[in-house]
Amino acid sequence: MLFFLVACLAPFVSPVQWWPISFFTLLFPILLLILILFFICWLIFDYKYCLLSLLAIVIGWKSISAFIAFNFPSAEKQLSAPPDGLSVMSYNVAQFGLYREKDSKYTRQAMFALIKKQQLDVVCFQDFYTSEKKNDFNNREDISHEMHLPYRYFSSDFNRAGMQHWGSIIYSRYPIIKSDKIKMSTGPRSESLIYADIVRDGDTIRIINMHLASYRFDQRDYHNIQKIKNQQDSGLVATRNIVEKMKDAYVGRARQTRVVADFIKTSPYRTIVCGDFNDTPASYTYFTIRGSLQDAFLQKGSGIGRTFAGLAPTLRIDYIFCDKSFTINSYRKINSDLSDHYPVIANFSLTHAK
Repeated sequence: MLFFLVACLAPFVSPVQWWPISFFTLLFPILLLILILFFICWLIFDYKYCLLSLLAIVIGWKSISAFIAFNFPSAEKQLSAPPDGLSVMSYNVAQFGLYREKDSKYTRQAMFALIKKQQLDVVCFQDFYTSEKKNDFNNREDISHEMHLPYRYFSSDFNRAGMQHWGSIIYSRYPIIKSDKIKMSTGPRSESLIYADIVRDGDTIRIINMHLASYRFDQRDYHNIQKIKNQQDSGLVATRNIVEKMKDAYVGRARQTRVVADFIKTSPYRTIVCGDFNDTPASYTYFTIRGSLQDAFLQKGSGIGRTFAGLAPTLRIDYIFCDKSFTINSYRKINSDLSDHYPVIANFSLTHAK
């Protein structure tokens, strides 16, 4: 119960001040499950003690209600979306398989087909790769052409010889009247928050897209995680290295989070926020960026909504938020293993002036 309550403090405590609290947020679903099991056991054997578990659940309801969407599952919520709704996708495309396999063209083709099938109005990609080299993939141009999304803004945070580019990108079916990028942190591997102001039926909507700091685990780290699971003698050294990387990511994300939250508050227009936050709904990152925004998953999704295919089955780290001037018509996740992230799609209608 104590560990669970510490995890529930995470929305209010920045990892910059005390980074270990972020580890508790990773354990949040396990701690919640244990707490519920204790509640049931005490209810059977000595009901007085079940009040302790119930009290912890009540105190932690803010975190619980962000972690679980209490809606009935639907086979295809997109079918209920009105034809004039704004359809938005957020997707970490993992560079279209550039480093996951020897020949990524088949992964790329499959991802293009999947995305094109959705008939989207706005697409926000993270971990995006494009190239102007001969015999390489100019994804930036090809997606505009094949998906009929002529307007775009690309961060190009990293490039090699001015020919190969990595970063985040926003595509739109509607004209972009303004766009820019804001550095979320300093350093050679820092990425940018990007935004694009689109005009649709006379309304201006600000689309914000970001990819927050990840753990940057490599194959050696994943191998070390397996050592830890197997309780091998070298697991202690492996644990120390992994914890150090996680600490750096937690502190880095917390600093980026303040930049993002402050920027969202300055928006003069209706706002939709997409991104790979690399953090769970129990985290400081999630609550600080979300603020007063609506979480499309909580409104129209169900269950825990896992969006990351690796490490743990409870990781929802990809999000679509919007302000209260929107009605969220639908939300859905596509269970595709083409990337290590699942694409998420939400459909919106405008309700009133911002």
